[in-house]
Amino acid sequence: MKPPFTRRRVSTLRLCVQLFFFAFLMYAGYAAGALGAWNEYESYEASDPPSIKTVFKRPTATNIFVPATACVFQRKGVCKACSLYFLTDAITWLRPLEVILPGLLLLLLFMLLCGRMWCGWVCPLGFLSDLLTRLRTFLGITQVRLSKGWREGLIWIKYLLLLATLVLAAVAAFPSMADQRLSLVDPFCSICPQRIFAAFFSFDQVCWLNTNDGITLTLTIIGTLAFAVFFIGLTVRRFWCRVCPIGAVTVLFNRTGLVMLKKDGRKCTRCGACVRSCPLDVQRVFEGRGRNVVTSYECHLCLRCVEACPEEGCLEFRWLGKRITGSKSGDGG
Repeated sequence: MKPPFTRRRVSTLRLCVQLFFFAFLMYAGYAAGALGAWNEYESYEASDPPSIKTVFKRPTATNIFVPATACVFQRKGVCKACSLYFLTDAITWLRPLEVILPGLLLLLLFMLLCGRMWCGWVCPLGFLSDLLTRLRTFLGITQVRLSKGWREGLIWIKYLLLLATLVLAAVAAFPSMADQRLSLVDPFCSICPQRIFAAFFSFDQVCWLNTNDGITLTLTIIGTLAFAVFFIGLTVRRFWCRVCPIGAVTVLFNRTGLVMLKKDGRKCTRCGACVRSCPLDVQRVFEGRGRNVVTSYECHLCLRCVEACPEEGCLEFRWLGKRITGSKSGDGG
């Protein structure tokens, strides 16, 4: 029996899925609003001019949090926010367990079922990063390949960003920090590039500068630098994804066995097509000659390696124990 799609169609399918989710996460909320499917949320009192720290918790079509960059700064979103916002908001405001439990269980289910496919197939920032790669190819800009030291260093930065975000959220929860809480609340949201992209694509005002106090000014400067760093993706594939702490929340679910890349080392010729095609320069598939499961914690499961592998049946992707596609599968690609 043939798999659901052939290797030749994997990239096309992924692009279509990315386009769908980008449009869905950005604009489906407008349709939901027209149908009256809004949830009412509290909002912080806004200042004049509007500032980042006093962003409204706008009505969204659902209460769902996803492990991708659905943004709280977005106008009329279909999802409430990303997984990291969910965690920091719960920590800062000491949300009761009975309040956060439904959202937490749903988040865990999402991550358990799909691992980091959320990064490779759903995340709007991942989609924009892939568009930068396409633009680089169109403009003929030389691709920069990072050394092993740089690759591993960026991974550590990702985890340090996650740790710093959670620590700042916890610091903001202390009673002694009550006066600074609104400045420190949701710290990563203040510097995430999606804050700017989400507002821009949802036809809202982009707030570039927050000078209410030293904390918000510092976060504004860091956020501006982070937005500029995102465009390193013009030369380094998926640069932002390498340091994104939202993805760091998901990594532990990438090797649960529900989503996996499998490799038949006997068929591997060490041609290197897998590592050359990987947007994140993941080495585990290439180096895992004797391994059966070669899924890396850093892999976004974009399946480019499966698509690129020239050896029949050497690589395959399985989901929930079922073979979905394999190298040189179907029509022979």
